[in-house]
Amino acid sequence: MIKLPVASHLNEKEYIFLMKAFANHNCSMGIEKKNEYIFSDIVKVIRNTIENSLEVQFKNGDCWHYRKNGTWYKKGTNICSFRF
Repeated sequence: MIKLPVASHLNEKEYIFLMKAFANHNCSMGIEKKNEYIFSDIVKVIRNTIENSLEVQFKNGDCWHYRKNGTWYKKGTNICSFRF
């Protein structure tokens, strides 16, 4: 599996989770928002072991937390929380 360089530190299970969480998050957005969050525009991925999540930062500066329980939210806000 070829990984994004910024996510090369993730193991296979974590990377698959990142792809699935991103896909579900992206499906929840309208067309205009989708253009702001493109998978290749991810600039940083950090494991958050306390929250059991991945912190995903995009080129536009936004940071989203993808939790293992299937929810996500934008850092510093209560913008979204869905289950997939």
